[in-house]
Amino acid sequence: MNYELYNMGNYNLYLINTDKFKTISVSAYFCHEDTREDGVYSAILKDVLEAGTAGYEKLNDYYKQRLEIYDPKVTIRNLTFGKESAFLLNGQFANEKYTEKGMNEKSIKFIFDMLYNPKLEGQAFEEETFEICRHDYVELLKASKDNPRVYSRARLWEEMNVCDYQVMSNDEVIDFASKMTAHDLYRYYQSLFTENSLDIFIIGDFDNEEMKNIINGLIKGDFKPSSKKRYINFSSVRSKAKKVIEPAQTGQSQLAIGLKFTDLTDFERNYVSIFYISILGGNWSSKLNQVVREENSLCYYIGALRNMTCSVAYIYAGIDAGNFEKTCKLIKEQMQLMVKGDFTLDHMKQVKQIYENSLVEIEDNQLSILNTLVSQVLNDADDIAKRREEINKVTKKDIVALAKKINFDVIYLLKGENNEKGQA
Repeated sequence: MNYELYNMGNYNLYLINTDKFKTISVSAYFCHEDTREDGVYSAILKDVLEAGTAGYEKLNDYYKQRLEIYDPKVTIRNLTFGKESAFLLNGQFANEKYTEKGMNEKSIKFIFDMLYNPKLEGQAFEEETFEICRHDYVELLKASKDNPRVYSRARLWEEMNVCDYQVMSNDEVIDFASKMTAHDLYRYYQSLFTENSLDIFIIGDFDNEEMKNIINGLIKGDFKPSSKKRYINFSSVRSKAKKVIEPAQTGQSQLAIGLKFTDLTDFERNYVSIFYISILGGNWSSKLNQVVREENSLCYYIGALRNMTCSVAYIYAGIDAGNFEKTCKLIKEQMQLMVKGDFTLDHMKQVKQIYENSLVEIEDNQLSILNTLVSQVLNDADDIAKRREEINKVTKKDIVALAKKINFDVIYLLKGENNEKGQA
């Protein structure tokens, strides 16, 4: 998909013109280097901004305004791109070509008002709104301890120490959030417009000059230059995996294994890793699911995921505690078989077909097209045509070479009380 890039002084505006859809979508990415406290601040800030916009005294007033401009969708998200965090404002609204003239500008202003026009009390967020959002966030964190899958994955990330800083534990996050004030959060909010880069992406059927003028009339801030290549890379890893076993008052145990890739090339990161993870544990026909779950009945579920901006992968499984050692042994054996090339060309064909189908689906979805451009800009990813070309270049030899670059980093067990088959 072709696009136009406009340098708007201290931020970038990317416009994709297409008459394929009756809506217009906009995404604004505020990006900066990730810090230890970012996740806490941005999570509460997201809720505070979504809780209300200045100028609407009652919630009914807000919803009435939404309906008058054909109910645009507005969401805020927090993302990470390897070494960087992104605070993301998303919006989608009906194109004025299908409603009435002037609605594009009104809709975009409504979307950006959520960000630029929050409810304030002096140099702080409205106290009542802040307290409600902070309380809900803290209670959600406390409840996560009662969700074994969520808790075990958070603990794995903490133990892997992927970032340049030590990740806060759940208790540390709760303590930090509990001490935060409405003024503290407002200072963090202000940094969005002084310490971040800003890239705005818009897709739809519109006049580019008119859209530029609308956006330029709304955006305020002293933004930093945008950067690319935010990947975390590892040149060395632990000589022996760190093993952590933590007791839990649950029946089923949660096994979480963290893996790190070393010295990746862009081709391996973007394409070869897709094959490796899919064949190893990415679907029901994967090696882990077939051998560990189906043939040996050692787990309730098992699967593998990849996070290539951080050069890591994860294996998750629900097991009985007594199957811990045997499950780990079988996982290691299957990974060694990947090093030996013990997978078929049919496995590879299946992965290619799934990947190619996903590319077709991208071209039929407005937000997917937009997100693909975001990946190109913020992660230096290839466009769809290049992806089709590159995915077909992956060979069995490439997958075997990548298999030699993956290393066990942390083996974490949240040990439940169901221990019928032995002791972990």
